[in-house]
Amino acid sequence: MKLCVSTLCCPEMDFFELCAVAKDIGYSGIEIRKLGNESYAPKMYPFIARKLDSTIEKLKRISIDIPLLSSKAVIGVRGKDEDSLKEIKDYIDLARLIGSKYIRIFGGKSPQGGEFDEKLALEQIGKISDLLKGTDVEVLIETNGVFNDSDYMAEFLKKCGEDSFGALWDINYPYRYNDETPAKTAEALKEWIRFAHIKDSKESEYGTEFCLMGEGTLPIDESLQALSKIGFNGFLSFEWSLKWSGELVDPGIVISHYASFMQRKMKKLGI
Repeated sequence: MKLCVSTLCCPEMDFFELCAVAKDIGYSGIEIRKLGNESYAPKMYPFIARKLDSTIEKLKRISIDIPLLSSKAVIGVRGKDEDSLKEIKDYIDLARLIGSKYIRIFGGKSPQGGEFDEKLALEQIGKISDLLKGTDVEVLIETNGVFNDSDYMAEFLKKCGEDSFGALWDINYPYRYNDETPAKTAEALKEWIRFAHIKDSKESEYGTEFCLMGEGTLPIDESLQALSKIGFNGFLSFEWSLKWSGELVDPGIVISHYASFMQRKMKKLGI
């Protein structure tokens, strides 16, 4: 398994400085989520048309991957379908150009609350499938919202009927909001897990609070063991935001802490 860090962790840092620092401390990949005030990857400065060739060359020189472009596109929500499809197309196009394997999308929230329409979602999947033809890009749905439920997510992915769709397992959400053990989630989604968000959180009077690795109560060891058991050998990505924690922590310290924490964990667990 390889370590990856999301640009959400330190959006104000120069992109290539982040790449170089991350590489030096043991990361193999950078997940694109936010740079500066820009959250739409195709509009981020390193990826605009006139900078793209230079960016690709610099990434080759640093020798670090961009395995995932994290969009905010959502499927199954009426009123957002056209905008989301355009966003997904833009992200697929960028992923193809820079050699990213995956893009991340979301499902809506609860079908009981009327915020997720499965029929619409599957119609969108068909359109996305057409966009993926002729590319090596895959679309990953995050285990969030309606897809906190790994059994339901497995059923949905079976209905997609395409190898180009998979799961991004964020270990926080099925555990916190659907009372799933890591073993349960991994077993249900073992055919589809392509990427993982590994983070830590704890419950407080204010709800779920994200925190530094090892300071929360997420079952990190069990999650890593569950991934190992299903033969996962992909990226373990650190997705963290200063505003989530409410603490004044230097982002550079946070990403360094994550790398050393995870390296120790994987060595201890023999994975």
